[in-house]
Amino acid sequence: MKLKHLLFTASVFIFTGSLIAQEAPAEDTKANKKEAKAAEKAAKEAEKAAAPVDTAKRVRPPFATSKWPSISVGAGNMSFMGDIADNTSTFTYTNWRMGYNFRIEHRTWSALGFALNGLYGKVAENQRSRVAAENVNFQSTVMQAEFDIMIYLDNNLFINRASRFSPYLFGGVGYMMFDPKTNLTNEDKKAYHYWDDGTIRTEAQYLPGTQIEDENALAHGWDPTSPDYNHTNLDDSYETPIDKSLDSEQKTITKSGLTIPVGLGLRYKLSDKFDVCASGTYYITMTDYLDGLKGNKGVGGNDAFIYTSLSFAWNIGMGTPKAAPSIYDEIDFDALDNEDDDGDGINNVDDWCAGTPSGLPVDANGCPFDNDKDGVADYKDDEPNSVLGAIVDAKGVTIGEDSYDDLGADTVGTPRNLVMESHPKSKPERVGSYYSFDKPQSAQGAAGIGEFAEVDTDGDGFISPQEITNAIDMFFDGNLDYSATKLHSLIDFFFDQE
Repeated sequence: MKLKHLLFTASVFIFTGSLIAQEAPAEDTKANKKEAKAAEKAAKEAEKAAAPVDTAKRVRPPFATSKWPSISVGAGNMSFMGDIADNTSTFTYTNWRMGYNFRIEHRTWSALGFALNGLYGKVAENQRSRVAAENVNFQSTVMQAEFDIMIYLDNNLFINRASRFSPYLFGGVGYMMFDPKTNLTNEDKKAYHYWDDGTIRTEAQYLPGTQIEDENALAHGWDPTSPDYNHTNLDDSYETPIDKSLDSEQKTITKSGLTIPVGLGLRYKLSDKFDVCASGTYYITMTDYLDGLKGNKGVGGNDAFIYTSLSFAWNIGMGTPKAAPSIYDEIDFDALDNEDDDGDGINNVDDWCAGTPSGLPVDANGCPFDNDKDGVADYKDDEPNSVLGAIVDAKGVTIGEDSYDDLGADTVGTPRNLVMESHPKSKPERVGSYYSFDKPQSAQGAAGIGEFAEVDTDGDGFISPQEITNAIDMFFDGNLDYSATKLHSLIDFFFDQE
């Protein structure tokens, strides 16, 4: 009767829904449809809004997950641009000096960070001319501290964060202290004299017809016009401090001032812990006396310099990301692999027959022995010597052709279809409504068919499956003047037919 109950349940659900639908006023049908469409649209929009968004490109790679800053040290060259210049050179780097920097940097957000930078180095220039008054030189020791704002271009807008190349821009403000000096004497403490022929001598230039001051040279027969006459070279000692400007104003120099650094760089990520960076910084200074000379050749009249460097960075705190905590962290999987719950000598992971009774001998797979190979272990086999290939029940007993009725409760043993194949005669005749909805050969219907005569459309005294289906459809369409109780009675009559 399982089929009867199933069909009855379905009918109840359909009938209940029909009653609810029939109670709704006809004039509200359009409004209900409109509300249903609005609800469906809202549901789709909510589903779309809740759909996961692909954020793969915005996920930070391991290179930028540390809360700690990076520390870098670098070295490079410092090139001066100001009032003193080498008139014979068109390239800024002709007279460069070494510089060193120490930097602490923190990438606070994906595209923005901050840095503190310290710089130490020297800038120098030597201006040569055939005009003696234009031969000046200087060298300044520079110490600077600065604060920079970093803009990273590997922020998923220009370059993917996962790239090993990270270009960046930066700018900020700094405070500089400097100590300018000039080179006025050679190693013998003799002053330099610049002659019109371009040579540097330790004596003033000889002019024909004037008194020669170097009497010792004349006594030795030296010719003052000879290139070897007291000839010398600049020794780059820069022994004389410049406390007052080298120009005619002789203004006392303030040896400090603000700077504005702007620059760009390229970082290559060697690993999650280490980077190598190449950068160039242009320093605009707020002083015109870095070279000890006031003029108008600098930026807005002030001096400037360029620092290009190569540095090595260590990302503090970076390492292999730790896995998120898991509920399995406290589980000893090695111990689990060696567990043997049924005590048969075979570990659980290799035991094909868990829960074997204690003391039973088992094979290499942990299963009790089955000598007759009927699928029922010997310890619970009521027929331990069944014929090989015989169909047996859950107790290992051979099933014969007259044993079909005993299979009703046997759902663990041999499947029924195998029994039917081996013993075709055991298959009962399909009659009545239990196995099919075919009309019985001998039955003429149940008593009281007249109550449902309008449903029996072919007038044979039997309600067929098609006729009961039509009756249910007509009821819900309003074409069958039955009450709910009478419809249930019809369904019961249908199943009670013999």
